[in-house]
Amino acid sequence: MEKNSKPKNHWTQTKIDAATIKINQEIYKRNRQAPIQIKLDDLAIFINDKITRRGIAKGLVFIQEDLNKHILEAQKYTVKVLLITDAEEQYRCLVTIKKLLKIEVWTDIRFLMVNKAITPGEITELIRRQLEIDKDLDRWLAGIEKAISAQG
Repeated sequence: MEKNSKPKNHWTQTKIDAATIKINQEIYKRNRQAPIQIKLDDLAIFINDKITRRGIAKGLVFIQEDLNKHILEAQKYTVKVLLITDAEEQYRCLVTIKKLLKIEVWTDIRFLMVNKAITPGEITELIRRQLEIDKDLDRWLAGIEKAISAQG
């Protein structure tokens, strides 16, 4: 039998850690990811892990994709906030993130719950995670408000 000479490209934990450091260096100019991004990643992982089998079985793939799109959009805005220096623009981006998470994400989550793709217990966990993200956003907004009022 002939052995396949092409090396397998599996995502081992070492490769994931190395890739994460490279991405964080590129985006944040440091090895650590922003805490809000980590919490958004955790939210996405939790939701997708819980609804994948049940959601696909119930034909809710479109809702899951919509949910992922909105979480990804929120993550893009958080990166934008970290990269721009204009305090007023940062403030607008953070308000947009709050709207995305409160309206778009929770509408999708509620729809999934109504259709029994996630359980009430999982909803409780999602609410806890959402509140953590919301507190972080409020702290961030308060800091930017202080910076804006100090300028003006």
